[in-house]
Amino acid sequence: MHSVFYMIEKELLQHKIVTRLPLFILGFSLLVIILSIYGLNAGNVEFSMNTLTYSDMFNVQQSFSTVISFVATLISILLSTTYLSKAICKDRQEGSLAFWRSMPISDLTTHMVKLGFALIIIPIICSILVLTTEFFLWFISLISPEQVQSIIGDISLFSVVNNYISFIYNISLLSFALIPLACLIFLISQLSDSPLLIAIIGIYALKIISSLILPDSGLDQFFYQFIQLPSSLVFSTEPIQVFSELAKFSTVIMYILAIIFFVLNLSIQKYGEFNMRNFLVK
Repeated sequence: MHSVFYMIEKELLQHKIVTRLPLFILGFSLLVIILSIYGLNAGNVEFSMNTLTYSDMFNVQQSFSTVISFVATLISILLSTTYLSKAICKDRQEGSLAFWRSMPISDLTTHMVKLGFALIIIPIICSILVLTTEFFLWFISLISPEQVQSIIGDISLFSVVNNYISFIYNISLLSFALIPLACLIFLISQLSDSPLLIAIIGIYALKIISSLILPDSGLDQFFYQFIQLPSSLVFSTEPIQVFSELAKFSTVIMYILAIIFFVLNLSIQKYGEFNMRNFLVK
């Protein structure tokens, strides 16, 4: 377990943008909030908000929280996909693969840590951005209730916790949806220095080819689902409904392919080529 924490620390040190970008966005967001609350003429804003009903005020507050969550989600996707495209390439380019192989850490552990870092650690870091911003708004509402209420209405500690739990739930679904693409990117990383670009172009190319050659096979829809699912979750207000509307057979095939991609990746990492016999024996 100690080695896993050490490896996570190594990834944080090697990919500092994972922490620096959220911190920059957090600082910028807090600055915007302060300027919005104290920089505007509270009297004029209050006058314009007096005509709104309680339902309208609630919608304004929810919209504000939605923007915060949406920005944090986009940052999480950006950082995760960028990290996935560099996680293995960086070790291969720097020649550090031989060093890590000499350590008492299996390739499976190494890849699971990298996959977990992209799909768990990065979203957690981005969730802290959401939680800190929401808590900051709640704190401001305590010391300056008139200014905050005149802009976004009442903010309670319950709403802060509820919005954070909702974000964690949605980002967890998004991470689950990214597993097949992540495993594919890891596999391509063994062969190319631009795995993300190749993966996206390749999937769209297969979609177009399948729609032209086998238009009634449903393969074009499968490839579309493979790459479109994460973005559909981002822009949906009910992410779980997006999953429920997916074709069950295609979804199962998609995650079976993810396992195959992962096994191929481990084999190529260890033997330089796919060798199922050696992989199973050792």
